[in-house]
Amino acid sequence: MDDVGRDSLWLRVGVASVWLATGVMVVHPLYRAIGAAYLGRLGMPTWLMPLTCAFEIGLAFVVALGRPSQLITLLQISMVATFTAILALAEPKLLVSPFGMLTKNVPIVASVAVAYLIEREGWSRRAQWLLRGGMAAVWITEGLFPKILFQQAEELTIASQTGLSFGRPGTMLLIIGALQAASGVAALLLAGRPLRLLLAAQAAGLIVLPLVVSWFVPWLWFHPFGPFTKNVPLLLGTLVVLRRCSSWS
Repeated sequence: MDDVGRDSLWLRVGVASVWLATGVMVVHPLYRAIGAAYLGRLGMPTWLMPLTCAFEIGLAFVVALGRPSQLITLLQISMVATFTAILALAEPKLLVSPFGMLTKNVPIVASVAVAYLIEREGWSRRAQWLLRGGMAAVWITEGLFPKILFQQAEELTIASQTGLSFGRPGTMLLIIGALQAASGVAALLLAGRPLRLLLAAQAAGLIVLPLVVSWFVPWLWFHPFGPFTKNVPLLLGTLVVLRRCSSWS
């Protein structure tokens, strides 16, 4: 397997892990309860949940083990876009969720598209910037929306419980949000060693941050919208950018 094939595999495995986790976790009662509540609000029958989950498990293996075809690529993008649009219309607050319920779908779509592109045209300029922009987007959106513009009780409580807010959890979130948003912008502007150091720090953050947050809200691991499991394709996508950025013009 050449380098491009390896990059494509990393991206596909990252996305497939989300499909697999979303399908398998239906066995957890909390997952089913949340899923059933949203289906009820949308006027949809609950039997759609196990059916969809079974399909997603099958899709995970197709994505991870097969060469990305145009059909599978468009299917995945359509599914993510449809889920995102339906949930955003049903509950707009999800667009500014502090846990990236919907905003993490942006880098996932980027990974799907880039895995397809690089198999056909290599690391073209548009493939490079699509992946780089997709990975940077989550830092900008998660820094700007839930931490600066739309602070929410859940995250304020977590910030207070860490003991690092010094009585001002809102201020702590503003600082963290500014740093996150700045790191996303910097990931688009930097080059060379500074970019590699930033990407390494972001990769570490994608591991550490969900572990810290899950100490206070462990049930998020079983949420059907995958606020933590979606970090896997973000991490692998970031590592691909880190591995390849030195060779990009």
